[in-house]
Amino acid sequence: MSMADPDRVWFDARIAPNQAISRRGLALIGAGLLAPAVLFSGFMIFMEAWPASIFLGGEALLAVAALYWCAKRLSEQSERVQLTDNALIVENWDRGRVVASERIDPTWAHVERRIDRDFGCQAVFVRVRRRYVRLATALSPPERAAFAQALENALDQRKTGFARSAA
Repeated sequence: MSMADPDRVWFDARIAPNQAISRRGLALIGAGLLAPAVLFSGFMIFMEAWPASIFLGGEALLAVAALYWCAKRLSEQSERVQLTDNALIVENWDRGRVVASERIDPTWAHVERRIDRDFGCQAVFVRVRRRYVRLATALSPPERAAFAQALENALDQRKTGFARSAA
């Protein structure tokens, strides 16, 4: 007889990258990129090399547009890791919908870390047999290490909770 409660949640984390840049910050960086381009383009027009000014202005506009696009895309992505009695569920979200979902049997799951001596925790994986699922890519190394420890503690609590309820 299994003592599993499908509604019991041992661990639930939603990981979203920090806001990459605010609108004001984007405007300041855009102005910082465009102002020298405008000044230099004016100089190039004065020197009668106007085609260079078109390319320089175009590059500056493309750089600002790429920065805006990357900041917007990062703000729309997140990851959810949930440990219940029956499964470890890892969902990747983009624009409010699930784009990838992994369902792992938590009985055999192990948390593994890739640690660099100089930079700290570089990667966190959940391993079941030969299958590895990477987690917490949006976190900094200290946050990633804390996340890995919290998930490992939750997996241990789940295992000991089942052992106590079976006895």
